[in-house]
Formats: sequence, structure tokens, C-alpha cells
Amino acid sequence: MAIRYAIESHTWGAPAKVKSAIAGHIYNVQVSEDTDNCSFIAKDAWLSFDLYSDKAATGFSGIVREQAANGNYNVEVVNPGDALFVYTVPVIEEEWTNNFKKESNFFNAEGDVVRAYELAPGDILEISEAGFTATPTIGATVTLSGKKLA
Repeated sequence: MAIRYAIESHTWGAPAKVKSAIAGHIYNVQVSEDTDNCSFIAKDAWLSFDLYSDKAATGFSGIVREQAANGNYNVEVVNPGDALFVYTVPVIEEEWTNNFKKESNFFNAEGDVVRAYELAPGDILEISEAGFTATPTIGATVTLSGKKLA
């Protein structure tokens, strides 16, 4: 007996070195559409205490500094604009098979409340290739195209 399945692949990574993890803001934002971890949004309207709606981010620029050992790319923030970095720690069931445990399988569904990190110049973000609109080039300046880097 056999089984066939296909799992979507999503952006993954982490806030490698961000000021907001120590002394800044991490906002709770309710996303209006499916949103990958390690993508970019901006906070919009106040919904309730410590909860905002989302909108498209603008003004972000960064530099692709290097490729990490795991294949992801380290991006240094030059100008954060109003962009917030989406990163909610994936909760993965330990008993799932290894194929199902990959962080690239997970995303934040429409209506989920995500952790959105305030960015500052000099912050370092680790982002998988799926978080770019094209293959990243080391040393290249990147800006936003939707929720991804271009």
C-alpha cells in the first residue's frame, strides 16, 4: 500500500540578531492573509490591547551579507522603514515523521496572531531562499516586493 502527499514549502529562518529581542518592541499582529514566517508586514489599526491589524510594509532596505551554513541568507537591515519581521516559533509535534517536521512546512494562517519584531539598522535576519523573489546575491541591496525581499 502507498500514499502520495505534497507539502507546500514556505519561507523560514529566524531573527538572528535583532535589537527588539532585547530592548524594543515585539508586536502582536493579526494577519489578514496566509503569511510565512520570516516575511515582512507593518502594523496598522489597533484592534485591542497589544493587538494590531496588518498592512503592507514600505521603505525597507537591507544588504545580503552572507550565506549561512544551513543555506539561508543573512541580511543586514539598512533602513527598516515601517517593516516588522514576522517570526512565530513553530510548534512541531515530536512524533511526526522527519518530512513533516521541517520548518519550511509551516506558515501563519489568515487570522492568526503573529509575533512581529520591530527592526533597527544593523539588525541581522536569517531568511531562506524562499523569502526572496529571486536567488539572492551576496553584497546586493534588497528591498521589499510584497512580503518578500527583492
